[in-house]
Order: sequence, then C-alpha cells, then structure tokens
Amino acid sequence: MFSSEADLSRWSGNTLRSGFGAHLRSLVCIHGAEAGEREAAACESCLLQRSCVYDFFYNSRPPEGVKVLRKQSDIPRPFVFDPPFSGRHSAGSTNDFRFTLIGRGMEYLPYFLLALRNLGESGMSRGYRLGYGKFCIEAVDCIGYGARNEIFSGDTVYNRAIPMSYQEMLKASAEHRGDLTVRFTTPAQIKEGDRYTAAPSFRGLISRLLFRANALAEFYGSGMLYDNEQVLSILGHCRQVSIARANTEEIRTKRYFHKQKMKKQNLPPSFVGELTYRGEFPREVMALLELGRLIHVGKMATFGNGMYEVEV
Repeated sequence: MFSSEADLSRWSGNTLRSGFGAHLRSLVCIHGAEAGEREAAACESCLLQRSCVYDFFYNSRPPEGVKVLRKQSDIPRPFVFDPPFSGRHSAGSTNDFRFTLIGRGMEYLPYFLLALRNLGESGMSRGYRLGYGKFCIEAVDCIGYGARNEIFSGDTVYNRAIPMSYQEMLKASAEHRGDLTVRFTTPAQIKEGDRYTAAPSFRGLISRLLFRANALAEFYGSGMLYDNEQVLSILGHCRQVSIARANTEEIRTKRYFHKQKMKKQNLPPSFVGELTYRGEFPREVMALLELGRLIHVGKMATFGNGMYEVEV
C-alpha cells in the first residue's frame, strides 16, 4: 500500500528493478556507498564476489565447469519481475506485483524481500527524493499448483516457499489443437532472423523461449531442459503453426545505462498486443508456454518485459 503519492507512469518495471537493485546492493555490499559510480569496478575486484548476493542477481556469469553456453557474455539473470500497474497512485491506494526466483535464487529470498521492504521505505517513483512513492508491503504470498502460502508479513520471513519445476508443468500439460492466443501485457523484444519484429512466427517465439529456458536451467538449475536434437525437433514441429490473427503495436523507448556511463539510448523496438496462432501444439510446447509465463520471453525480462498470458 502506498503511503505517499506515486508516479509510475514511465516504465514501472524499470523503476522497480533499478530501485530494488540499489537497495539490495546497499544491504549486502561491504564497499557501501563509497563505491559510487565505480560500482562495476568495485564488484570485479571484490574478494567476496563469488559469495555476494547482489553479484549473483545482477552480474550473472556462466558458472565454472559449465559445458554448454559457456561463451555467453550476457546470460539471463535468475529473477524476473512482473511489474506493478503503470500510472499515478494516490496515498492509501494499493498495487501489486509478482516476482520469480530461479534455481539457487530461492536461497536468497530473505534478502530479496528485505531489499523490497527498504525500497518501500525510501520510495519508488519519480520524485522519490522528495518523499513520493513510499509504500509498505502488506503481505507476500508464494503461489504453486493448487497451493498458496504467506511467506512475508511485517518484518517476518516465513520458510514456506513453494518450489516449482518444469517437470511438474510438463506433467500437468496436455496437447492442444486449434487456435491459441498469446497476449503480451508488457513490451516484448523478440528478434527473428536479423531484425526485431512485432509479429514473430510461432517458431520464432518458441525459439527465443527455448533458449532462455535452457540457459536458466543450465546456469541455475539441474541442467538444460532439452538437448540440441530435441530443440531442433520441437522447432521443426513449430514450423507447421501459422499466425491466424495479429493485433500488435510496436513500441520504441529509451533507457539510461548507468553502469556503462552512457546517456539515454534508443532501445530496439518491442511490441504489445495479441497474436493468435493456429495448428497443433504438443504437450512439450504447452509446458514451455506455461513456463514462459513465469520467466517471460525476449530481452530485458528482469525489468518485466516479455510478460504474457495464454488463452486456448
């Protein structure tokens, strides 16, 4: 619940992720505020880098000994925000958002919650230095298949998190034949071929989703969900799925890159809206789409981009 007025009219996911990151770092970093703009350099030279919670979430790198995808320089982060509703909020109003922790990220849940609590005390909004955007977390629930546990209330973290696995999703999924609508509720940045598109083919969508899911599973879980041969088989089947309807809108925006000390830069185009695909969707594809609702698809997923719902 907001205790002061808040303006989240500009990219609420960016506001949430940036503010959360600053408070997580201040919570755990031994360098504290003295690092200032030398944040990246301070992290690289820090003797505690390998055991740092902030470094784990924000400076992700392939772990030692990994056999695949080890040359990736910008690997997916082990968390995702489903951002709060954009717009202006009055004091006393409520808003909610969700987050997903992946693999070993679950071990750091208390740090995650405390950083969010501290963000609420300082404010998350344009004008937060003037007291805008302050909020208190009333409760945090963990949601699983047919279960819901309260895991945070006041200043207390309860050890009742509900882990979910892809194998559970696969077991609960069933094949579908006919139309399937994917409704993108936050901007999705998907590249197909050599260009970004506002209407990706189903193969293009699943290709990006498979890459992201495999990378997260390899770096933070128990290993890739599908090997190369299985990936090619799934993508080959997706070629038979066509676009029945497309109602999307291209979005162009800019972003500051503070770590790189860059001025506001144009981002590649993204899109929101609906895509209806027609064809046969095997159980594995339906499970991947369900997983994608949690981990999102495309670039900048930790900011809340690439969030979607599926309707059959």
